[in-house]
Amino acid sequence: MSSRNAEKGKPGAAQPAETAEPREQLSKERIIAAALELVDVGGLEALTMRALGQRLGVEAMALYHYFPSKAALLEAVGQIGREVEAVFGGFFDEMALANVPPGERVVQLGLRYIEFAQTHPAQFTLLFNTLPIELDTWEEFMEAHTTFRIPQTAVQTGIDTGEFHPRTGYGRDEMAYHLWALVHGLAVLRQTRLRSLEADYERLHRALLEALVDTFRGGWVS
Repeated sequence: MSSRNAEKGKPGAAQPAETAEPREQLSKERIIAAALELVDVGGLEALTMRALGQRLGVEAMALYHYFPSKAALLEAVGQIGREVEAVFGGFFDEMALANVPPGERVVQLGLRYIEFAQTHPAQFTLLFNTLPIELDTWEEFMEAHTTFRIPQTAVQTGIDTGEFHPRTGYGRDEMAYHLWALVHGLAVLRQTRLRSLEADYERLHRALLEALVDTFRGGWVS
């Protein structure tokens, strides 16, 4: 071993300075993405400028160059939510349902919901798992102009035509929620536990939705 190498090996010898990994450039997009990650893990209350700075490896004050306040950051996050909702709504607007009977309309809407989750998995997760609902009560949610209007309208059409029969404790909103709960569960299963399992999901999902339609028509036994 040369004397130079021996010197490098001594405990007290100065070691070459390690080169720090280059930090990714901070940007509005990176900040918003990190903010959504925090919300996804801990809810809206977990989103603070300090926690966001720690997640990005910067001082909290550096964030104010891009967003002058937490309120401004929340507005940017909300704008993303509105854009994703528009994509989701547009996915259903493309359907030709004008002459489709209410029962079959519910089936097709349910299948379309599952298709959206498969086609746009990131946006589906963002809309239905990450972004908070800016409402406080169930009653407000029922009356608000949200994506829940899609199943509500489909069920109301069936009620108006006399095909669906609401009962005490199981009216339009309960029916719409039943529909949403079913298709959301099926969509999540396809994204997670069943993602690599081969099956005729189109047939399975249609069968479940048709059974739900029978419930709307009065086939539900209390």
